[in-house]
Amino acid sequence: MRLALTEEQALIQSSALDWLAGRYDFRQREAGVHRDGGSPAAWAAFAELGWLGLPIPEEAGGLGLGPLEAGLLMQAFGRHLVVEPWHACVLQAARLLALAGTAAQQAEWLPSLMAGERRLALAHAEPGDRLPWAQRRTTAARTSSGWRLDGAKRQAMAAPGAAGWIVSATVDGGTRLFMVAPCADGVQTDAYDTSAGGRAADVVFAGTSAVLLGDRRDSDADALLSRVLAEGLVALGWEATGAMQAALAQTTAHTQQRRQFGQSLSQFQVVQHRLAEMAVHCAEAQAVCELASMRLALLPDAGPELAALVKNKVGRAARFVAQEAVQLHGAMGVCEELPIAATFRLLLAFGQQGGDAASHALRHGRDLMANDAFACSQTLHDRATTMEGHRA
Repeated sequence: MRLALTEEQALIQSSALDWLAGRYDFRQREAGVHRDGGSPAAWAAFAELGWLGLPIPEEAGGLGLGPLEAGLLMQAFGRHLVVEPWHACVLQAARLLALAGTAAQQAEWLPSLMAGERRLALAHAEPGDRLPWAQRRTTAARTSSGWRLDGAKRQAMAAPGAAGWIVSATVDGGTRLFMVAPCADGVQTDAYDTSAGGRAADVVFAGTSAVLLGDRRDSDADALLSRVLAEGLVALGWEATGAMQAALAQTTAHTQQRRQFGQSLSQFQVVQHRLAEMAVHCAEAQAVCELASMRLALLPDAGPELAALVKNKVGRAARFVAQEAVQLHGAMGVCEELPIAATFRLLLAFGQQGGDAASHALRHGRDLMANDAFACSQTLHDRATTMEGHRA
């Protein structure tokens, strides 16, 4: 079954691919590699194209588009190895601010964020995390002058150079979100380059002043954070799928051009079988991303389940495609002059970001066993019919 895009979705997909093909080739990409925030020119263009407001709700001034539209854009980014931190700054941090922030906080930040003048980053992952859903070990305490944070965060993507950070912390057994200035007292930052070409930081907070994101009486921070994190993992799956498709195309072209024993590599049956298997993995990854995005739009509370579905399937497929692409390229597969080496690193990084495939599968399997959901058809939604089928 082939997904039929709406006119708006097709326009987002085609415009992104066309713009990136003409203005963001592998050499032009170098202007943003391992640079805080990526290329300023590219980020300004993203703002002009409306991409910085794409997932922001309409009432907050954005376009209000959903997981499928965000996925199509991320897929285009994956095909072209985009290093600018759209995922971290827009789909995660800015979207959290738009959903959880007060009207005053949104008015202060969102216009400049969508204009590309400032960036926010999310600091959520912590040392020892296997999955992003566990209660945070970073804690927040209320004082006479506001809030204080204590704890450590790791791999805060796009944190270097951001104007502010949104930090998750535990308060009275629940999770709340806080705004922190990177230059605040008590902040210790260790910034570094990532393998995929971006920038990240490990951060330690020691009595750091913070501002609560949202109303003090609001108790939905846990649900909103889980929703946005899940949307982000599904979007990363789309990015990986785009990178996989690019790797397949590059590998196919390479095997058609390279010759051995008087014929092109692509004429050898074993090579044809390996290319076919790569194509199957790409198609399966595409299908699971489409399914998860459509369900996520209808069932936002099912985010962790759908994120596990994507991470498990796409994570395994991405590793296979990445390794096969490098193997079929030979020594050229690890040559920095070719995009395949950067694609390989992006796909392997995806396998670990936000939890590895095995950890997501284990958690999801335990959840299914605990409530007997494994016996229910995801298509028929009829437990009695499904159980009767099992007995038959």
